[in-house]
Amino acid sequence: MYASVELRLFRYVIAVAEELHFSRAALRERIAQPSLSKQIQDLEERLGVRLFTRKHRQVTITDAGNAFVAEARRSLAHAERAVRAVTLFKPSIEDKLTIGYSPRINLRLLSIIRKLIHDQLPDQRVHFVSSHTPEQLQGLSEDLIHVGIVTLPHQHEAITTKLLVREPLTVAMHASHRLSHKTHLKARELNGVPVISFPRRFNPTFHDHLFRLFKKEGLSPNIVQEVTTESEALYMVAEGLGVALLRPSLASLLQSGIVFRRFREPSLVQETAIAYRRQNLSSTVRPLVTHIRRAVEESSQHSLGLLGLGDESDPRQLSLF
Repeated sequence: MYASVELRLFRYVIAVAEELHFSRAALRERIAQPSLSKQIQDLEERLGVRLFTRKHRQVTITDAGNAFVAEARRSLAHAERAVRAVTLFKPSIEDKLTIGYSPRINLRLLSIIRKLIHDQLPDQRVHFVSSHTPEQLQGLSEDLIHVGIVTLPHQHEAITTKLLVREPLTVAMHASHRLSHKTHLKARELNGVPVISFPRRFNPTFHDHLFRLFKKEGLSPNIVQEVTTESEALYMVAEGLGVALLRPSLASLLQSGIVFRRFREPSLVQETAIAYRRQNLSSTVRPLVTHIRRAVEESSQHSLGLLGLGDESDPRQLSLF
């Protein structure tokens, strides 16, 4: 008896069979070509037959492959029927709205959204879900959540994002740190300084984007400790174990002996956006996105310079902070 085959493998084999080209099939399925090739090769080894013949950069499908594709199409069709049957029992988005948010955003955004819904949509049932940006993008694409509050940039063709706020990254350091006397820092001044950071797996796209910016500005961060929460980072900063690169809104949680210093480089920012599935035509989601953006902008205009980090930035940049 063969082990079960995941539905995604059915899709991959069908894509290669129709394209007869691994790179085009990988592009169509939004997966790296080496990964696609490896997964199909592993499947062939499990099945004990070749589904495709690869020769001189030419791909042909075998008889076994044709038989597999025919059944794979039937399996996917049955799976889609099962999903459609379940959706009959699923509450509509008008009954319950699920909003995802990253734990790394300024949580005042959630207060603004809750107030907006309370004031303008008092009968709307809302469920908030805390999850990192990559998980939100996946949830949006699968209709598990309807709106997400995510960190830019992102890499998902099916998701639309609209900028909410642009928040300058700051350096949290102990008040006795040798750089604490400066109000603004050049990124390269942190070379050699122990840095407390967050794991790349939480948001690989933002992590890689940020480290490319650091490299461009001449900084190679000396990561000495990875943590999973901002409170851990602040605790370790207070212990004098290093500095942490954080958003200035955390100054409201300021611990004794910690100071925040901004980078001089204007490119070192964290952008927070509202995200939704591009094909989502719900009568609730699209207007809600517009209302949230307007409410955030209005709140921004009344909260400039809240943290005392200076007022030289544009209104969209210091808004909630």
